[in-house]
Amino acid sequence: MGKILLIEPNYKCKQPPLGLMKISSFHKNIMKDYVRFTKGKLPDALSGTCWDRVYVTTLFTYEWKETIKTIEYAKTLVDSIDKVVVGGIAATILPEQIYQDTGIKPVCGLLNEPGKLGLPGDECIDQIVPDYSMLEDIDYVYPFNNAYFLSATKGCGNKCGFCAVQILEPTFVPYINIKEKIEAIDKAFGPKRDLILMDNNVLRSPRFNDIIDDIIDAGFQKGATYTNPKTGKTVRRYVDFNQGLDALFLTEEKAKRLGEIALRPARIAFDHIEDKDIYERAMRRCAKYGVTELSNYVLYNSENFGGKGREYHADTPEDLYDRMRFTLDLTDKLNEDYATHGDRIAAFSFPMRYIPLSAHERGYVGSMWNAKFLRAVQRMLVPTQGKGVCSRSFFEADFGKTSSDFVSFLCMPEKLIASRGKISKTSRGKKKETQEEFLVRKALWERDQQKIVIWNKLFADLGSEKEAFIDLIGDNEYLPEKVLGINSENQKRLYLLYLTTPRLLALLGMIDKESPTYSLVKEFIIDECKPLYDDILDVLTENETQHNYLFTNYLSFFGKDGIADLLRRISRVDFQSDKQLAKWDVICKKSGIEYLDCELIRVYRRFIDLNVLNNDDHSAAREHIIRMEMVELASILYKNLDKFEEKLHRIIDQEQGKLLLSKVTNTIANNIQIKLFNLLEGCK
Repeated sequence: MGKILLIEPNYKCKQPPLGLMKISSFHKNIMKDYVRFTKGKLPDALSGTCWDRVYVTTLFTYEWKETIKTIEYAKTLVDSIDKVVVGGIAATILPEQIYQDTGIKPVCGLLNEPGKLGLPGDECIDQIVPDYSMLEDIDYVYPFNNAYFLSATKGCGNKCGFCAVQILEPTFVPYINIKEKIEAIDKAFGPKRDLILMDNNVLRSPRFNDIIDDIIDAGFQKGATYTNPKTGKTVRRYVDFNQGLDALFLTEEKAKRLGEIALRPARIAFDHIEDKDIYERAMRRCAKYGVTELSNYVLYNSENFGGKGREYHADTPEDLYDRMRFTLDLTDKLNEDYATHGDRIAAFSFPMRYIPLSAHERGYVGSMWNAKFLRAVQRMLVPTQGKGVCSRSFFEADFGKTSSDFVSFLCMPEKLIASRGKISKTSRGKKKETQEEFLVRKALWERDQQKIVIWNKLFADLGSEKEAFIDLIGDNEYLPEKVLGINSENQKRLYLLYLTTPRLLALLGMIDKESPTYSLVKEFIIDECKPLYDDILDVLTENETQHNYLFTNYLSFFGKDGIADLLRRISRVDFQSDKQLAKWDVICKKSGIEYLDCELIRVYRRFIDLNVLNNDDHSAAREHIIRMEMVELASILYKNLDKFEEKLHRIIDQEQGKLLLSKVTNTIANNIQIKLFNLLEGCK
């Protein structure tokens, strides 16, 4: 009996690795081996095991780093790298690069030919019953887990330029008997709730009717139910052709047959605006025959490509918007024409970003897009939580009422994109908020609303400069030094809204006070866009681990007036900003600042902590700090010094036996006394 390890790299995925499930079944049932499955690394208890063979699956090429990391880990678990077998999607698409990076020649394509694994009977693995029990080896729970994972066909035949199916499954197989597979799975592992079919173009099959008959015979007719054997709860069953249905092949007859099964949803690709008529015809046919939940994949960021016997041009942001709006408009028409009472038709749009088959990461930018736009689309989709866009009200609020609105939203700073619309009453994904925490969040949201108004006006005023500004922000890298190279004053103001607050503070240290940029930036921050100034004050007063350069740049740029604003801000917490004050004190001394003594303000806080000052002295001291009247502050503290020392000793004396602490207390009091005395003497 051999020891076999199956590894899926530690990336997120919705479905379990079907290829490894079949390999597991092969080794357990045919080779009679011990098999273990893990996601990423093994548990510590098994880390010292030497395996006879390790299989590593691969998924998308843009998970390259994690994939290579996993293969390298697998090599440490065997005494020879010949015992590491790599296969799957990425390995089939980029076999030479896998070999170059790891020294392992991967197994390409399906395991449907003899000799691919060098084991007797390995030509049958692709058609073997998957091993569902191996999923119990890991804690990771796949979103799709209680389902049959099968294929009724193989291949596609369209040979679209952006698609890998022609490499992965080059030969079209028109029929595979899924009933036999389902019966075998039921016998070995018990019935599953849903049926997920991995077919890449099932509608192309001349035996489509046989496939539908098999689905119905397997218990997945329309309205079919499933009773959970553990809970006894009965729920509806669903069939999902999760690779999508090709609108080009959806005839009236095939649509009628789809209406006979528990299909949810019908996934129909809308890869290009030029397919609008074909897409509408397919959607209408589904709705006509009672398929009420529809879904469409909307490919964007693609280049010119060929497929389905024609050539398509590279898509634009406007194309993406138009396809999504077309689906909403079409859904309204479908409901008018086909919906029955209480059974309305819904169509969900899922924008899918194109990534080349050879890409090692997700960062590819199409010729008609830019990095800023692509990131903005991702941000707009966050509220959908992966469920797609179905609501018109949400779509128009998030994507705009016109394609021009959409492009404008794409240009907006990412934080402002997230702040559009009404404020959520609850803090999503966080612990339950207190009323005070909600008010703080609301205040920040209201600040962003002010920025949105300012951004909208500045962006609208760009006029003929708009394209130049889009080029400026297109790389999605917002650097302070870029501001110095912008000639247009309007663009310069607008760009400030894209900088993070630390980068905005970094910019302040780069600007020559004699340059026109100095007055423009200062006026914009102080007068035209005060929310930016509030952001700066927040960072300086609330971030205890801030870098010294942030305060240094602020001090140099805004001077004494800026210090006054900072003091007013921390007066809200009665100057309880000890770490910030300690840093500011060092910087002020280095800068020769004499009008502010941050160390003295820290001393003031010691008096407040012990409740030494009466109400009048407390109020007066606060005013002196805000006005930077250090001598007057020192006078109040000196007057109350004996009371401070007395209270300090009284508290310490409550801790019996801590004589050393009392000595330290005397030192603290003496240092304060000397500081106050010297300060007052220096002013005579």
